[in-house]
Amino acid sequence: MDSKTIKTWAWVHKWSSLVCTAFMLLLCLTGLPLIFHHEIGHLLGTEVEAPKMPADTPRVSL
Repeated sequence: MDSKTIKTWAWVHKWSSLVCTAFMLLLCLTGLPLIFHHEIGHLLGTEVEAPKMPADTPRVSL
């Protein structure tokens, strides 16, 4: 291989990896809120939670 071929492949490799990196970053940034929506809602105080029941509360039969 001559130096022009190596430079061409290095350019193709660099720019194709930058495009793939941008795509993967977009997937990670949009996917994380979907995975951790319960934790984010709890942190922001928007998650509805059941109240704590006393220990002597009788259980209802299903």
